[in-house]
Amino acid sequence: MAMNGTEAVQLPTIYETDLAPANVTATNEYFDLKIWNPCAGAKRYSLNPYMYEEEKWYLLSNGSVLQPLSEKPEDRILDYHQYCLARVDHYQYPEYLVFFCEEAPPTGTVLDNDGEVIYSFGMLASVPFLVATYVVYWLLPDLRNLHGWTLRGYVGCLALAYSMLGVLQLTPQEQIPYGICIISAFIIHFSFLASFFWLNVMCFDIWWTFGGFRSLQGSIGQRERKKFVMYSIYAWGCASLFTTICAIMDFVPSVPKELIRPEIGLTKCWFNTDEARAIYFYGPMSVTVICNICLFISTALKIVRHKQDTAHHLRSSESRRHDDNKQWFNLYLKLFIVMGINWSMEIISWLFKSAPPYVWYLTDLTNTLQGLIIFIIFVWKEKIKRLLLKRFGCQDRGLFSRNSTRSGCHSSASRTCTTTSGVSMQEKVNPYVQTNCRAKSSSDEAD
Repeated sequence: MAMNGTEAVQLPTIYETDLAPANVTATNEYFDLKIWNPCAGAKRYSLNPYMYEEEKWYLLSNGSVLQPLSEKPEDRILDYHQYCLARVDHYQYPEYLVFFCEEAPPTGTVLDNDGEVIYSFGMLASVPFLVATYVVYWLLPDLRNLHGWTLRGYVGCLALAYSMLGVLQLTPQEQIPYGICIISAFIIHFSFLASFFWLNVMCFDIWWTFGGFRSLQGSIGQRERKKFVMYSIYAWGCASLFTTICAIMDFVPSVPKELIRPEIGLTKCWFNTDEARAIYFYGPMSVTVICNICLFISTALKIVRHKQDTAHHLRSSESRRHDDNKQWFNLYLKLFIVMGINWSMEIISWLFKSAPPYVWYLTDLTNTLQGLIIFIIFVWKEKIKRLLLKRFGCQDRGLFSRNSTRSGCHSSASRTCTTTSGVSMQEKVNPYVQTNCRAKSSSDEAD
């Protein structure tokens, strides 16, 4: 029998095989007590008789654990070498918990472990691309608008969640202190939920833009700042609300025991049961994915419906703004197709446990590529490159002009001017010379 601490041995009531109380005590005369972790390097699970009646267990005088209500006869007896008794620092469990190790099948164990390691490294590899996207949209003044702010909120949350989750999965469970495990799980939970709500904000904002609703009062900058404040309250507030509910359910003693609890940190640094994951994680995720699908369909229909009116009745400035919004819609659509399909597959594969392994592998692969995909969609574009070159005072003739033979960086201001023949050239700004200069529209940012 394995114990998980050095405290004085105080075992629960010991029974005979007929469940009559045995007149024995926890001494070396009856039990060979060892302090060690039999599940080191493997997954471990616990019996939870407080939530599931069929998991009620009895410690027998021969050192075995009996589960008389177990549905499978072969699971009713745990031999003394198949489990350990552990005291958990949790108000809900005043006595010992029974932990047992996962019995891996003869084949496939190495593949599963390698898959988890690859998945963890894949998530960590995505983090630099997410951080790069955040930095670019923070660095360029032309991208410091409502679209850029919401995108930074989204990728920032994903970067935090991926980095912490990747590190946790690569660290053996027994090496993670209980406090660090709990804090990390709540941060990951909050970050993922916040990313879902920020993606929901993007979908709602583009839907609102094409909906023809009355705008907020003030200048464009003031309106965007007001909307961003409201969006921030929604995204951060909803994520904080769900995370706070999890903490209350887990750590407030007065919460009724019959309610489904997250049980974070009980067996791993995440939710302990499928029911808890459904309520506190997959539930909010599913709601946001469904809302985003509805918002995108509605927005696409509005764009199609008003396409002709846009072409004939909008002034040139309004037409440019409309085109700019459509290009942002296209970017968000690409993002949602990748992220929405990925999270939908995650939900479906979780609901149907009998799904083929390749479904999980495909979902995990898409997860690990999210950072790269987001970087390609929003950063890896010629116009973003030109903005970066402009930000650092570099000429882009050698990179983007077919007829140019050199490029460099300089400190003097320049602009692109177009002659009547349509030939592009670089000229220094001269207030005394009139030139036919064409200003770039704001749609360049989103192209």
